Formats: sequence, structure tokens, C-alpha cells
Amino acid sequence: MADFTGAQYTVDEVLAGIKKNQITGLPPSNLTSKSVRIGDGKATLVWSVPATTTVDGQVLQTTGGVMIRRKLGEAPASITDGDLVLVTSDLSGSFEDTGLENDQTYFWRFFPFSDHGVYNLNEENIISATPRAYILYGFEINKANSDPESCVTYTDMAVGFTPASVDLSTGAFDPGSWTEDVFFRQNNHVWMVKSDGTPDYQLDDNDYTKKLDGSASDVSNSAYDGNAMVRFDTVWIKASESGNVMKVQICNIQLDEDFHAYAHTREDGSIMDYIWMAAFEGSTISSKIRSIKGVAPTTSQTGANEITYAANNGSLWGTQTWSQINMINMLLILMGKSLNTQAVFGYGHYSGGSQASHLLKTGTISDKGAFYGTSGNVAMKVFHIENYYGDAWNRIRGCVTDGNKQILVKMTPPYNTAGTGYTATGITPGGTSGGYISAAKMTANGLIPQTASGSETTYFADGLWFAASCYALVGGACDNGMAVGAFALFLNAAVSITGWAFGAALSCEQPLSAA
Repeated sequence: MADFTGAQYTVDEVLAGIKKNQITGLPPSNLTSKSVRIGDGKATLVWSVPATTTVDGQVLQTTGGVMIRRKLGEAPASITDGDLVLVTSDLSGSFEDTGLENDQTYFWRFFPFSDHGVYNLNEENIISATPRAYILYGFEINKANSDPESCVTYTDMAVGFTPASVDLSTGAFDPGSWTEDVFFRQNNHVWMVKSDGTPDYQLDDNDYTKKLDGSASDVSNSAYDGNAMVRFDTVWIKASESGNVMKVQICNIQLDEDFHAYAHTREDGSIMDYIWMAAFEGSTISSKIRSIKGVAPTTSQTGANEITYAANNGSLWGTQTWSQINMINMLLILMGKSLNTQAVFGYGHYSGGSQASHLLKTGTISDKGAFYGTSGNVAMKVFHIENYYGDAWNRIRGCVTDGNKQILVKMTPPYNTAGTGYTATGITPGGTSGGYISAAKMTANGLIPQTASGSETTYFADGLWFAASCYALVGGACDNGMAVGAFALFLNAAVSITGWAFGAALSCEQPLSAA
């Protein structure tokens, strides 16, 4: 049977082929969309296929339905290979395939067929996934309770867990129940990552100057074709608010359609297994923002320059995003069971700065493990990210204010600096710009600050700055005092504004070839 999928033919060519018995009819077109959502011993398949195939304006084929076959370990090779899952006339539908074995990779092949029984055999209609037992952690925040610690309550599988914290005198990290065995920490390590996004080699967790085998690493080598990056595996987040209760659930799989992995979503909607986040603040070397140890962070660039310099590393690279920061912030609340990230994970470099020379060189605590912080005015880190807050502001994509000061956000690429196509949150910040966050709203698009009328020891305990037509920076700088922190948000400068305390950091997508 001839396969006309993806080819262009005139009506006369198709009819001539049929007359010569070279084909038995025209097969349906490829699926226009396909996806799979894994569950515990199951997978939900979703598909859509065109109802007709039209050539030169004439309908030559009508789609009769779709057959789906499944096979363990490899794709079905033909319309008779593998297990028959479903035959349906639904051209756009979904189906829950149950009775699967967890941690085994299954392949499903969709065979659209015409009303004359001609099948589309194109291999583009194949999809695969690995079912997994779900792990679901959660927390709730009582918005009416001003105490940053007691307002947080564990839910789901986190009930009974001991929160993580650092010793603010020594910087030593106590993971509590949140050890490296929890799913979102299992692969959270620092790697040297090549410019094409592929991992080169892993670094020693407690000394980035070494590879795992003890030999010297390239973490300080500015000539290395890549950067020191931290791996974050996919997490699915469901966030909502009802009355005075914010509710967040964090899962290793997509339990239902309200769970999103925005930080791991590509522009085409596909979900990455992991993303890379910079281990260090960004430093510009040869017109590229880099993540390299032992250099001064780059500041005093426009936001447009930062975006360009990040992208100069390669097509998968960019500055960090609102959804990535929100993902990490939700994990910090979960682990620390508190909204006051400074009190739990360290104060950071929060004061004494007035010029770029006062910023810390990158990698000053590259021998301190994944988490480190004290009450001193020094560097801190979480999830191997040094100075996640404090030192210099981190300008990110995906969050702006409009001309009326309303906060607009976007959770997935593509991004722009004007906020075109962004989601209007309906929140126009109030209170005093530069004050501490006293109220926020939990949405599927992240935690959105609402009011700056708090203090350094109440509610979210971090600063909020706002004005019209501004572009977001997060984390705070070493001239902001205790207003720095994971939730500190600066929406008080246009993307073109430069400053000695304004910087940016890298992120990188998982290459498709590594998926």
C-alpha cells in the first residue's frame, strides 16, 4: 500500500495510482495531536486526527476511525503486532489504558484508518511512556495566620514529616525527612553541561572543583564549552486557593489535568524529564552569560542584553523564568514548612552593598553541599544554586506589570519583554512599594503577591516593589536588608533599566535527543 502521508499529490496523480492498482486507497493523515499522561499502573491516551484528506480542494479520503496497539519495550511494527488496546470511530478522544506494570516503558502506536479500511502506517503516530506509582506531597497555608511557620500545614504523604533547616550558626544542613531519597532530590546534582545541552560529567556534591572520580573539573574554566548547571527532574504542581486556605500538591506524575509541569514544558507543549538551572549567578564572558566559578557576577546590563547573552550559549539556553522560580519556591515551602525562607535556609548576602565590587565572586561556597546558609551576611544556597536570593537581583522572563500595574505572567515559552500574550492575573499590588509581602494569591500560574504591608518576621517576610510597565527581578540584593528572600519580587523597573545590583542567571532545556 502506498503511503501518501506528508506527500503532496494532484488529484490526477492519486487517481492514476488507484487505476494502476498501485494503491488501494488513500490513508488518513497523521494525528494532529497525541499525548499520554502516566498514572499508577495506567496511562491516559489523548489523540486527534483529521476527518478527511483533501487534495487540490477535493475530498479524497474520509477517516473511519483509529486503532491503537501497545507493546512493551518497543513500538508495534504493524497493525497486527502488540496488544490491541482500542478500535474506535472517535477521531478526537481519550482512553485510559489500565493494568500496566509500573516502571516499564510502553509504546502505543495509533493507526488511523479510512472508511475503506486503509491504514496510516506512519511512525510519527507512536508515543511512549513509563507508568509509575505516584508520590504526592502537599501543604496548606492559612492566609489569616501571620506567623510564617505555623501557617503552613503538611498534607497528603508529607503528613508527619520533619521539616528541613540549616543551623544558622554553622550553616550545617539538616534535611529532616526530606533526604536525598525524595523524588525531587534524587537527581539534584551539579553537572558540567555542554553548549548543546547534553550532560558532560557530574561534579562532587561537596566540592565542585572535582569530578566524581576526584579528578579536577572545569568548573572554573571559562574556556570550557558549557556551564556548571544543576539538574531538576520533573515535578507536577497543583495549586489553588479557597477562602483563606492556599493548597499546593507536588507529585512525581500528572495525577490529573490540574497538575502542571510548567517549568519543564517546551514551547511545543512536550514535557522534559529534567531542566538545567545555573549553579552560580551569571557572569558575562565573550558576550555569553556563563555559570562558572571564581568570577564576578555581571550586572548593569539591560534585560534585552541579558536575554541575548544567555541565548548566545545555544538554542536551548535562556535566562531563568517565572515558572522555574515558582517551582523552586514551592519546593522550599514544602521542605522548610515555613514562608520565611531566610530563617529556614539562611539569610544570604543581604546588606552592605552599594556597588558592583561588593558582589560576591561565584563559587564562594562550592564546597558546602546542596544547602548552606547562616545568619551572617554571607552567601547561601539551596538545591545547589548559590545565592538563590541575596547578593544581586535575578532578572527573569515570564512576569511583568502592565500600564495599570497589574501583574501579568506566562508559564511556558515563548516569552517576550512586553507581556504580549501573558495571563492577566487580575492582581494589582497594593500597600507600600518596597514593603514586605503581607498577602498573596495562590494560582495555577504561581504564587502572586498582592499587598506589601507586612514585616520581616510575618507572612511571606520578603519585599515587594511595584510600578507600571515593569519587568520582574527576584530574590533581592545586598542592599535590600531582610527584604531579600525566595519570594522577593521587584516589579519596579522597565526591562531597559540597568543597575549595579541587577543581574541574571542561566537555564537550559533538556535536548530532544536526550528525551
